[in-house]
Amino acid sequence: VAVKAIPIEQEFEDEELKEARQRFYREAESAGRLTHPNIITVYDAGEDKGLAYIAMEYVPGIPLKDFTDPTRLLAPKRAFELAAATAEALDYAHNQGVIHRDIKPANLLYNPKDASLKISDFGVARMTDNNRTKTGIVLGTPMYMSPEQLGAENLTGLSDLFSLGVTLYELLAGEAPFQATNIAVLMTKITTEDPTPLAGRRRGIPPAADAILAKAMAKKPDDRFSCGAEMAIALRDCARFA
Repeated sequence: VAVKAIPIEQEFEDEELKEARQRFYREAESAGRLTHPNIITVYDAGEDKGLAYIAMEYVPGIPLKDFTDPTRLLAPKRAFELAAATAEALDYAHNQGVIHRDIKPANLLYNPKDASLKISDFGVARMTDNNRTKTGIVLGTPMYMSPEQLGAENLTGLSDLFSLGVTLYELLAGEAPFQATNIAVLMTKITTEDPTPLAGRRRGIPPAADAILAKAMAKKPDDRFSCGAEMAIALRDCARFA
């Protein structure tokens, strides 16, 4: 197994600690209900001497973050297929009422030996980031966040699909679609700007890819794919032409 430990008593105080503890167990329990070949299984959660821990399936794999380096990019066809597998797994989780909230290349583990993919950190993403602000915004990875997540609004699974769109863009281009030197400018870009189209930048990126990315990263949730399954179908169709 892999064990992730969180110094919960150091990070929270009094009333906050009580709420954080409840949320930790609630989220670990909901993540533990997920059984899917593309989601890392959560076995147990507990606390010992002020350390909250979560025990999960150990998976050999490389974080897709390693393949966002322009010198190490995956073939576009493989990137579309991995994104489709992620979309299908998210569809399953969303139907169980579980939202990931932190989809990014670092949380997707890829095993080149069998081309398998596993989503990690379901339910624990918010608990394990030390860079939270009081409003709940995670400063560590805002470049993958949806506009509604940045606005601290109530989230649906469509927020995860936005983050998956950002992730796929980075896997294809070797750079994130929204970049800035400070968080205020980054938030403005995410909420108002459209990413630069990718078709033609690399061999194997069909024109349909830009339509898929634009739909996944639409500013309004209602303009995105209706669910992960719909996004997966579009991605698999696209992979056939890559």
